[in-house]
Amino acid sequence: MIRTLSIVILLLTSLSGFGQQSSVSIFAHNDYEKPTPLLVAYNAQAGFIEADILLYGYDLLVAHEIKEIQKDKTLDALYLAPLDRLIKKNGGSAYADKEKSLTLMIDLKTESFATLNALVAKLKKYPDLIGCRTLIITVSGNMPIPAVWKKFPDFIHFDGQPGIAYTTDQQKRIRLVSASFLSYSKWNGKDELRKSELEKIITVIEAAHAINKPFRFWAIPDFPESWTKLMELGVDVINTDDVVGLATFLKESKLK
Repeated sequence: MIRTLSIVILLLTSLSGFGQQSSVSIFAHNDYEKPTPLLVAYNAQAGFIEADILLYGYDLLVAHEIKEIQKDKTLDALYLAPLDRLIKKNGGSAYADKEKSLTLMIDLKTESFATLNALVAKLKKYPDLIGCRTLIITVSGNMPIPAVWKKFPDFIHFDGQPGIAYTTDQQKRIRLVSASFLSYSKWNGKDELRKSELEKIITVIEAAHAINKPFRFWAIPDFPESWTKLMELGVDVINTDDVVGLATFLKESKLK
């Protein structure tokens, strides 16, 4: 009974604040697959832009799998060099609006230590990137275990996962907490959420907020009805393949 009441209270609180959720961020999922990587998401003021990388020989290439590799699609060419130019143009900020941050989300697709060490070495060639206070470099995918995060420079942050008891120092390295929506619900984005699924969703979001981290589901139903519901439930970062559509939706929501 108490748990049911807390769910109702949370829902009412979320609904009352809808339309004023300026903290909701766009997560440009698999941005590198788009015809114009980086720039469309950047121009939409996305808070998170994702690129998958593989260590191939001595370079970091942007792709989901080895068979998809194109040797001209390097992390440098698609993301690091363009971001370096943008940050210089903005006087040291990720965006012209110096209050707005950008997280470059780098999903490691090859062995964790080798790939992350190669990424660290690569980033050190871009002092304006690692020195930018509003650009947050975050890794996901094949991450090393939390116990060894301290071995990597402070400019590397990590994607948190539900169910892990992170230490206070480890929490400082977490940029956000992410989980597959399909692990919690089979909701199609249109029908009513089942009570049992709703409880699981609220619990995992609350757990992230308890350590003061924003929360993201990936593999969500990706259209306005779903975005609306997820925002009502307290999801802070909306994962999408439709960056322009979500940016328009959020802008219109603020005007209501």
